[in-house]
Amino acid sequence: MKKNKQSILFAEFRQLLEGLGYKLKRTEAGEIFHNAKEGLMLFRRYGDDESVYPGDLLRTRKFLDLRGLLDEADFDTFMQRANKPA
Repeated sequence: MKKNKQSILFAEFRQLLEGLGYKLKRTEAGEIFHNAKEGLMLFRRYGDDESVYPGDLLRTRKFLDLRGLLDEADFDTFMQRANKPA
């Protein structure tokens, strides 16, 4: 992922992960995404209109690529689309 000021709202990030088969469980401590075949991803608690931390994006990008769910180039394309003005 290029080093720039791209960001994505948690609502869009959640939709991406749900589209890959993850289910969200919100707890007081954080956001848990579970996929029975692929395991868990845990994030701090986000509001839908908050930008996801860059470190969480990088970690998720790498995780999805290593699991064969979404390669890094496709993740970058998703980020570019999410950052285009409507």
